Amino acid sequence: MGKYLDAAKRHFGTDVRGLLEGGRYALLHTRSMEFDDLRPYVPGDDVRDIDWKASARSGDILIKRFVSEQHHKVLIVADAGRNMTASAPSGERKHAVALHIMGALGLITMRRSDQVGMVYGDVRGCVNIRAGRGESHLESMLHRYHEQVCGRPGRSDVICQLDYAATHYRHQMLLVVVSDEPEPTQRLATTLSRLTARHDLMWAMVADRPAVGSGAAAQDGYDVGTGDVVLNGAVLGARVIDAYRRAEQARVRRLDEFMTTCGVPYTVIGGSSEIRRNLVALTERLARAR
Repeated sequence: MGKYLDAAKRHFGTDVRGLLEGGRYALLHTRSMEFDDLRPYVPGDDVRDIDWKASARSGDILIKRFVSEQHHKVLIVADAGRNMTASAPSGERKHAVALHIMGALGLITMRRSDQVGMVYGDVRGCVNIRAGRGESHLESMLHRYHEQVCGRPGRSDVICQLDYAATHYRHQMLLVVVSDEPEPTQRLATTLSRLTARHDLMWAMVADRPAVGSGAAAQDGYDVGTGDVVLNGAVLGARVIDAYRRAEQARVRRLDEFMTTCGVPYTVIGGSSEIRRNLVALTERLARAR
């Protein structure tokens, strides 16, 4: 594989079975499709799909799973603005974590031969990559994102990319948004309403490193979006630090309430080591939502 997919594989692994199931983009469990693998029976499964011989050998009731011959279209909507040059809690650059997330999505879709396209950019506009299949297409897509975000990115405004997707993509797709944690606003709610009316949507958010440094910090931090200095804990003092933490807890609650109201499954990822666990949980929430 190319370097971007190889990097994603180191964090995500190679077992992608069962991911992105559910809803309009499911692996269809029907006997008219191509056999994929076996899984344990759960109440509600069609008993006609039980593999009796395999069940007898294993001692557990096993269900046959089949893969639909229809290939689906996935659109990645990514923030390539200045916010993604900041640090994640893991110490990695947020754009590096985002690349690993998008690479993991590529590994999932490669196995299913899904078509994957991408819209990325910043407040100045969008780059649209038409849907395609295969390792070369995915590598090229990730390389172009990397070049954009590591060049001279403009201010982040992922709503620009979401608006572009809402306007230019009319057929049903699975949209996966990769960005930092957005600010809940009416403008964002309106755009998400347009998108969820037509598409399935899930959001992988890369968390910010805490804005306030510790008392032992050698240097003060700064906001990459504005360039403003953020004072460290030794300067601010305990009362200000406590107020900051309370404000952060309130922000997290507001974001969760907002995304729940908008009906968008999401996850917050603090570093590449969390990608597999969080993406698996996110795809399960998407399946339950549909």
